[in-house]
Amino acid sequence: MHRERIPVYVVTGFLGSGKSTLLSRWLKEAPFSNAALIVNEVGEVGIDHATLGFSGDASMLLADACVCCSGLPALNEALEQLFWARLHRSIARFEMVVIETTGLADPGPLVASLSLNAFVKERYRMAGTFTTIAAPNAIDTLARFAEARAQLGGADVAIVTKTDLVSAEELDALNAQLPNARIAHSANASFALQDALALLAQPAHRIERPVARPFSRPRSHDAVTHFIAIDEASDIDGLHAQVRDITARHGDSLLRLKGLVRLKNREALALVQFARGDAHARITECAANAVKSGLTLIVRTQA
Repeated sequence: MHRERIPVYVVTGFLGSGKSTLLSRWLKEAPFSNAALIVNEVGEVGIDHATLGFSGDASMLLADACVCCSGLPALNEALEQLFWARLHRSIARFEMVVIETTGLADPGPLVASLSLNAFVKERYRMAGTFTTIAAPNAIDTLARFAEARAQLGGADVAIVTKTDLVSAEELDALNAQLPNARIAHSANASFALQDALALLAQPAHRIERPVARPFSRPRSHDAVTHFIAIDEASDIDGLHAQVRDITARHGDSLLRLKGLVRLKNREALALVQFARGDAHARITECAANAVKSGLTLIVRTQA
């Protein structure tokens, strides 16, 4: 008996490239609004999972593990659990699965695992990988980080984000380095899901170009994750001061800082975001699910 396999879409991209912001928009648009969501984060606290605004009940968090390093068994288990929950109608019927990886993940092992696990292979099929890269520091990111090169090397569609922050000449220079002819541009998460799927449906045409340095797949990541608990911040200004101290202390080794922090006498949480290359952290109030109050840091261990 022929069984229609469930399509799986992967959304990946280097730390701070805006993939979560873009995905948050896509999850409100059809057909992703009728998807199951799996979020993978390297920290012990699922910040993206808490802030994506996903309204469906088919949602799973794979925290404190990178899927391309040690998280593949957990991913396969999550896909099995979702399938049986869907079959037994303990969750609403979803038509596809969307997986958001960590900003350090190489999507290659994840994609390969869908065909290596017998249960997953029989019931799911890989539908496409979207990779985001931030325009302002993309060339430097590709030169310095094998993870970013691996992500672009495995992309079906490459989405250059934050294009409003660079000139047309800088954007042309970046496009000339990308190894994928399916390239889209996005400013302020403006790239619509329907446009992304339409681009994915176009015939594949990969351009053989070196990506800053010869492409290689990382076996491990020269980065560690720390969580700094902050029970409560007095106000936004005080939190800004704390974050400035942290970013100054770590300097260029700080790749990413994200967190949800409780504010004194406020119901809303403060969402804190900082990525390598940012002039300062962005702190906004956020109505998110309850998580540990504090900041997750991803720090590079080697220069």
